[in-house]
Amino acid sequence: MQLTSLNIQQTDARIGLSSSRPGPQIRQQAADMQIRQNHNNLIEISTTASKMHIDQTEAFADANLKSSLRVANEAAARALQQVSSFVAKTAQQGDQLMRIENGTGAITRIAKANSEPTPKQFNIGYMPKSADRVKFVFQPAQVNIKARTNETDIIVNRRAPQIEMPKWQSDVYIKQKNQISFEAVGGTVNRGL
Repeated sequence: MQLTSLNIQQTDARIGLSSSRPGPQIRQQAADMQIRQNHNNLIEISTTASKMHIDQTEAFADANLKSSLRVANEAAARALQQVSSFVAKTAQQGDQLMRIENGTGAITRIAKANSEPTPKQFNIGYMPKSADRVKFVFQPAQVNIKARTNETDIIVNRRAPQIEMPKWQSDVYIKQKNQISFEAVGGTVNRGL
C-alpha cells in the first residue's frame, strides 16, 4: 500500500530596492559691478609766457642817439666841468702872478700856455664800446600743473548662490512574490476536504 505524501513547493519572495542619490547643484551668477570715475578736469595746466627785456640805451648813446633830456644833462655836466677847470686854471695863474716880484717869469709861461692850442687827441672807438652796453633780462616761462585726485566709486551687487539639493529617494518593490503550493502525491486523497 502506498501512503499518501505531501509535496510542498515554496517560492521565496524577493524584494527589489532602487535608490537615487542625485548630487547638489550650485549655480553662482556673476556679481553686478559698476565702476564710476570722473575723468573730466583732473589735470589743470597753466603757463606764463617767457619775457625778454633788451636794454639798448647805452649802445644807442654810443651811437649818439640819445634822448633830449640826456643830451641836456650831459651838456650841463660838461659845461660845469669846463667852468670848474677854467676857475681852477685862472686861480692857479692868479697865484703865479702874485709872485711876479720873485722874477719867476710867470707872465711868459702864462702867455705861452694860453696861446698854444690844446693838442688834439684821437683814439680808436667801437660802437657800442663794449658787449655789456646791451643788457638782457630774461624771465623764463613757468608751467604749473595741478592734478586733482578723484576717487573711484565702486558699487558691487552680489548675488546669492542658488543651491539645489534634491532629495535622495529609495523605492522598495517586490521583485518576486512568495508562493507556496501543496500537492498530495500517492494514494487517494479526498480532495473535497
